[in-house]
Amino acid sequence: MKIFYRWHPEVAVRYLPIVAEIKKLGQPTVLEIGSGGLGITPYLGRKVTGLDTKFSPPIHPLSETKIGSGTKIPFVDKSFDVVVSVDTLEHVAKAERKKIIAEMIRVARKEIIVAVPTGKKSEEQDRQLNKAYKQLYGKPYHFLDEQINLGLPEVSEIKSVIGDNIRVEENEPLVLRNFLMRGWMTKNFLAKIFYWKILLLVIPIFKLFDQPPYYRTIFYKNL
Repeated sequence: MKIFYRWHPEVAVRYLPIVAEIKKLGQPTVLEIGSGGLGITPYLGRKVTGLDTKFSPPIHPLSETKIGSGTKIPFVDKSFDVVVSVDTLEHVAKAERKKIIAEMIRVARKEIIVAVPTGKKSEEQDRQLNKAYKQLYGKPYHFLDEQINLGLPEVSEIKSVIGDNIRVEENEPLVLRNFLMRGWMTKNFLAKIFYWKILLLVIPIFKLFDQPPYYRTIFYKNL
């Protein structure tokens, strides 16, 4: 299972399409905004510079961490071939989202990739999952709570900021995400092993669920 070191099935669904896109460029340098200690690194399998306001364990051994804000990225223009942000913009205010995308474009040489949950159905699923989490653990899940309060980005909002020369792709069917997230939050030990480990072996089968509605939209912009 070393090949799946620090993988999680639901997180893999987010990142694997982006990994495939990055690999088309060969061995580009990569910066991830709002990476935390893991982010895309386990799925790409090589060094990634991660930018975040703080880092808590676990931190992947291939992650090169940098403390800072996405609204003022602490790197000079065109520092990285690819700059990525995955499920981060929904955790900041709308005005800051524009600044982060502008900064990503500034420090990227070849491509930026922005992935965000979008739409009313995705927001409703977040509310349902947060309610289920609270019933299990006696408190809301802070990440879900935050993005519910801030409101999910709209496709039109991101398009208006990111500009021309983009490709848009929908990601993670809501039915699949609901299944994986409820497995992630379970308290049952055997169920956790199934959802967190065994399902890693059958990720290709997830394509059977590949139909709308989707939770997330990925925007690819060539520079």
